[in-house]
Amino acid sequence: MKFLLPLALAGMTIWLFGSHAKSAVQDATAKSPALTAVGDLMKTAASGKPLDGRPAPSDRWVRRMTAACVERERHLASVPRVASADGVARRGTRILAVHRAYARRIGSIRAPSEWKPEVLSIQGFNREQQTILRRVVAAARSSNLGSAMQEAMALRELAGRANTVFLPLGLDRCAFGVSGMPL
Repeated sequence: MKFLLPLALAGMTIWLFGSHAKSAVQDATAKSPALTAVGDLMKTAASGKPLDGRPAPSDRWVRRMTAACVERERHLASVPRVASADGVARRGTRILAVHRAYARRIGSIRAPSEWKPEVLSIQGFNREQQTILRRVVAAARSSNLGSAMQEAMALRELAGRANTVFLPLGLDRCAFGVSGMPL
């Protein structure tokens, strides 16, 4: 019982300050176009729509791209891992073949015109990835696993850049993963 009065006073104080703070924030938001813009941006981000005002890529395009990526990942997962230089060269060669087939497949999928720059970036990432994989295979064939490892690190850096393009397009299944690493 002796705690009831202080607890009631604390509750009333919190309610009073809370309601005052809420109305102050609402007043500031109503008067500030910047806060309104931030609020609108947060609503757009929460909806999953592109933040730059472009229409989202068509569901058909996303489904076709995702199917190509799922197939790529299935093939990559079937390539056995081996620790020897010869094994890395064989694995790298098979991974390269999978990525070439994937690049051909997504090249046949008509890109949404509003997202042409991103699609061109994806095609560029695919070409760069194939170039790096060829260097990994060449290094492994010459028994230079140190050089092959450095090239594999370049693949990781490329994946970081590429994934920032895939994810806003809704292509989370297309993000480069560890299954495509030759080492």
